[in-house]
Amino acid sequence: MQRVLDIDLDFFLDRILYADEEPRGRPSNKEYRVDATDVAMDYLRKQCGLNQPVPGAACNHHREVWFHWRRMLKAGKLRAPFEVIHIDAHADMGLGNNSCLYIAEELLAQPVEKRRPPTGRENWHVSDCNFIAYALAQRWIGKFTYVTHPQWQDDVQWLHMKDFSTTSGFVQMKRFEPGFTEELSDFLDVKRLPFEAEPDIPMQVISRPNFQSETPPDFIFLSHSPNYTPPAADALFDRMKELIRPFARS
Repeated sequence: MQRVLDIDLDFFLDRILYADEEPRGRPSNKEYRVDATDVAMDYLRKQCGLNQPVPGAACNHHREVWFHWRRMLKAGKLRAPFEVIHIDAHADMGLGNNSCLYIAEELLAQPVEKRRPPTGRENWHVSDCNFIAYALAQRWIGKFTYVTHPQWQDDVQWLHMKDFSTTSGFVQMKRFEPGFTEELSDFLDVKRLPFEAEPDIPMQVISRPNFQSETPPDFIFLSHSPNYTPPAADALFDRMKELIRPFARS
């Protein structure tokens, strides 16, 4: 199974920016401190196995990674299912908004080979906060490791987890009948409704200091995420790009 390292720059801040909607503008340098460059680079080398450049891409927004994966799958460079090591301050599995309903009601009702997530500006389309959920629903990901920020608060989307538990150790996407939430007085009551389960996907949540990879990944994707990182992080982003060997133009 190929291994993909997916890094978001906000992992290297002292605090996590949590928001119900996509932030506008950039966080303040005064409110968010960036890890020293040598500390961040040392983590990537020693704990992520990045001692030399690896094929991949640097992205402005995190959702762009999903589009890279789609292109690579079509070109045969990436083979599903692949393993994703998600090093980020956020799980990116959806916030409980319309993307969760779209996946449960519509996307999973389609044969796997015909699942086409919507792309655009609506909140159920592929976005920075849900692109991992869409990749899981498409069965692109066969193993998922989420390396969390030291200040992390559980933001794993429980609807997409086995037994509706963020600590179950398995993703389990679920198909429900259309309109399944309409008669619910409390969304938690969804746990009592019938559903059709997708195959389990092993998932590990591991803290930043406890993660250790002995070998380099096959591919690396680095996201700037300017809406979640202050201008002071830009220099670190530029330095981290040195660990990426850009794909040759075909």
